[in-house]
Amino acid sequence: MAHDMDIATFKAAFDGGTRPNRFTITLPRGMTDDKKKIMVKAASIPAESIGILQVPFRGRVAKLPGDRAYAEWTCTILDDTEKNLRNELVKWHREFNDHETNRVGKDILGGSAGLSEITVTQLDMQGAPHTSVTMQQVWPVDVGAIDLSYDKADTLVEFAVTFAYDYISTS
Repeated sequence: MAHDMDIATFKAAFDGGTRPNRFTITLPRGMTDDKKKIMVKAASIPAESIGILQVPFRGRVAKLPGDRAYAEWTCTILDDTEKNLRNELVKWHREFNDHETNRVGKDILGGSAGLSEITVTQLDMQGAPHTSVTMQQVWPVDVGAIDLSYDKADTLVEFAVTFAYDYISTS
């Protein structure tokens, strides 16, 4: 039995699709103004993973679903001339272990102080929210280097930030 599939049917099936360049990121801790939102150049909707329990049985291995895990999440941020966003991220990062005192803030230990949330929203072709994923209990693991070079021309400075989080919620 042949499928009656032509290009018009194909295009109508996904209503134009979604584009990877249509997204917004809601950053935490006062980093939410419009100027800072547009500084996030690249991001992703976080992956979800469930481990595999391998149980040997009579010469075979039965695979069973294990525990849910979330890998760290990285985004790329454009650097502004005042380094406002980078400075805020570095300040937040230092709350977890200050490099001068080697101490962790008292309210950080054993609690959720210092933790926040980040929302990634994919937009449809009209700019309306399509899918939103919120990472919960987020904190910056790594505020990446800014690479400098005399041979770089016609480009903007950017840096990566990697966050850890406990779980996600979707809407």
